[in-house]
Amino acid sequence: MKLFGQGRAALADDPATAGRLGWSLRRRSLPEPEVILVPRSGDPHREPWIAPPWFDPALGLHALRRKAGRRRTWSYLAEVPGVLRCLARLAEPPPEKGWCIGVAGLGRVGGVAATLLAATPTGASGIRELVIHDADASNQERWLLELGSIARWRGRSACPVVRSATTRELFLRCDAFLFAATDSVPPPEARGEVRLVQFDPNRSILNDFLVEACAVDYAGLFLIVSDPVEWLAQAAFHDSNSDSSGCFTGSGLAPERIAGLGLGVMWARALAAARRDGIEAAVARVGAAYGPHSTEVIMFDDLENPNAVRSERLTRAARECNFKVRDLGHLPYVGPGVSSVGLMVPSLLAGREVLASVLVGEIYFGAPARMAWGIHPTAHRMTDGVWDTIAGLHEGLRSQARSLELQWTAPYPRRGAVS
Repeated sequence: MKLFGQGRAALADDPATAGRLGWSLRRRSLPEPEVILVPRSGDPHREPWIAPPWFDPALGLHALRRKAGRRRTWSYLAEVPGVLRCLARLAEPPPEKGWCIGVAGLGRVGGVAATLLAATPTGASGIRELVIHDADASNQERWLLELGSIARWRGRSACPVVRSATTRELFLRCDAFLFAATDSVPPPEARGEVRLVQFDPNRSILNDFLVEACAVDYAGLFLIVSDPVEWLAQAAFHDSNSDSSGCFTGSGLAPERIAGLGLGVMWARALAAARRDGIEAAVARVGAAYGPHSTEVIMFDDLENPNAVRSERLTRAARECNFKVRDLGHLPYVGPGVSSVGLMVPSLLAGREVLASVLVGEIYFGAPARMAWGIHPTAHRMTDGVWDTIAGLHEGLRSQARSLELQWTAPYPRRGAVS
């Protein structure tokens, strides 16, 4: 096996892709690479472009309950133009002194999330620097002053350094980017599906950030916080990889580097109900959440031995809490900012299992997931009844994605290697 590349990642027996990257034959004096990658065939419309050994892209939705076979090597789609920047980034050493995280949009959720991240010591969060941006210059300066005033009394554990930046600088400096910007939020008295109505205006804002990200060949994590989380994650993948006529280019953001952070608060709301019923410990150990950050989310008290009554009660609690807060005349943003983002991001960066909306079976779908370069769903043993419920929800969301024109209808053209 011939290896190409002198960094922590190396390509196996693929001199063509190595040539496009400028990677030469690996020197024998170097230690074994941390990551060895082999090319694979696949559909970049629907699959991760780079996959770790423990994840099999061919499983699709079945990746939620079936583990991949044991392999030593990673895999990649060699003919996708955008995979080159991803391979180059993967070969770089990981951040030694912590991550640089960018947050765009310092409204309610973004502000709460940024506060918690800024107040968590670097040793616990893995974040050395927090870079903030807001379209309102005055609000940005206010948050720079506020977050910069967070410190511990004579503690040895330093908190992240907080800086402000332009949109372009965010993507030049940051290892991960949190999109929390929003055009407007429906008032507390609004009823019905209050998240989907935000899709078009927030997608428009998102596109401005995608243009900047693609302009500097950004290959870091792109995390969606704004509503509707799943559809904006889908839009980030679709819009960054579409030309003016809507055709797939494969030159934008890699699908496995995009994720939505919204399911954490739904799980927290379900756990609050479990706590009231005295079953929190059991549910936290064997339960799980699947689906979108919306009224379609589903909860299970136990994936392998579910109780229908308990699961329904947890699901109802997760779906209704948002409206209960609104009925009190307030907007629900503390729980989302803390549970979905502030508590979730450090675990994500550390490679631990989290709840996130990731590409699974062609769409971004909320599920247990973890990061190994990309963010992928993790498999859990579950009964056939649980599986059927999840699969039915997933199919309905796929239809919705098509109606929102968030999927490419034309098959991916097999062109061979891209120069």
